[in-house]
Order: sequence, then structure tokens, then C-alpha cells
Amino acid sequence: MSPSQPTPAPRRHKILIVDDDPGMVHLLARTLLDIAQLHFAVRGDDALIKLAQHQPDLLVIDAELPDLNGYEVIARMREKPALANTKVVMVTSHNTSAYRQRAFDAGVLDFFTKPIDRDLIRLRLEQILSGEVMEYIELDERPLPVRKAAERPAPPAPAPAPVAAPAAAPATMDVHAITSELFERISAILLQAETLRERVPAGASSAELYPVQRIQEECAEVIQLLVTMSGED
Repeated sequence: MSPSQPTPAPRRHKILIVDDDPGMVHLLARTLLDIAQLHFAVRGDDALIKLAQHQPDLLVIDAELPDLNGYEVIARMREKPALANTKVVMVTSHNTSAYRQRAFDAGVLDFFTKPIDRDLIRLRLEQILSGEVMEYIELDERPLPVRKAAERPAPPAPAPAPVAAPAAAPATMDVHAITSELFERISAILLQAETLRERVPAGASSAELYPVQRIQEECAEVIQLLVTMSGED
């Protein structure tokens, strides 16, 4: 190996957050943005897809979800050799001993009850991720397929009325796939917003912080809409 060859950057940890509570999703995102690349799911079936796709270092999951519960997701995850050793932390509104015992029996490393202490969960997750220093932020920078108004094609001329041809069936829209993709884009935006916040000098005025706060607030609104959409089937 040549002595001038640069040392590769340390791999950035990945966390999958699974929760159908929009407020909790946003709170966890704000708390963990700078320690890992975040991915999101609001349903158990989507969580299994994201686990296989991203193979995260840590799964942060609620006990109750709209379809599969958190324990079922963990059990199915453990059946996959590539995911069997994934670390898990559970965050739930249930604080009974039965829920806790079931979580620890499933191999959960820690159990947090809502409302969470942000500093505590951040510290614990950093410990679980082994405390490696991560200097680089990985963002999904693929452009969204947005067309400007001027580029949109003109509406087609009215077609003659069909004589006896049956109407074509509308294409099926996979709402969960679209929602999942939008969560990925929101995670990248939130990461960029946190990076911008870190560049604001100490003692900055509220006016200087306002643009970053607005980005995060708008992301929170979008997250709430996405969670609502995911539960409307």
C-alpha cells in the first residue's frame, strides 16, 4: 500500500426509527441527527423492508404499531442471518413489567418509556453504537423529480368519445412505498438542517436561527402528514 494513500473515512452508523407517533419520530430525529444516518418506518411490515435494505446498526422501535407489533418485528428480524445481531432499543408508552420483560426476553438492550429524556437516550444510544467518532454526514442527495411549471406539458386536446372500448383500469399506487421514500428524503433534509444549525455562531440571535428552525418545523409537519397517510388504509 502506498504511504500517500488516504485513510478511508470511518463508516457512519445507521439507525432505523420505527414509530407511528409523528411527535416521537420528530423528537428522535432531532435527538439523533448528528450521531447516525437515520431511516424511518411507521409500520412493522415497512420496518422489515427497511431492515433488509439498510441493515442498520441499531433498531429503535415502538412496542405498538398499526400492523405488526415491535416484538413481532424483532422476532422476524432475528430469523434473517444478516440481521440476527442487530442491536435493538425499545421506546414505548407502556411501562408495565410485562412489556419490559418481554422486551428483554427478545434481546432488547434498553427500554425507554415515553415521554423520553432526550439527553439520556442519546447517551445510551451512543454507548450502544460503541462511541465511535463520526466526522462525516452522509446524505441522500438524489434530486426529487420536480418539474417547473413552465416545463409541464400543455394539456392534450380532447379525445373523441370512445365507441365501445372499456375504460382502462387505473394504475395501483403503492402508498406505503411512496411514504417510505418521502421519509428517506425528510431524513436527509433534517440532517442538513442540523448541519446548518451547527454553523450558526454561539450567541446568535433568534432571527439568525429562525431559517433553520423553520426547516425543522416544516419537516415535523410533513412527518405528521406521512404518519397520517400510513394509517389510512
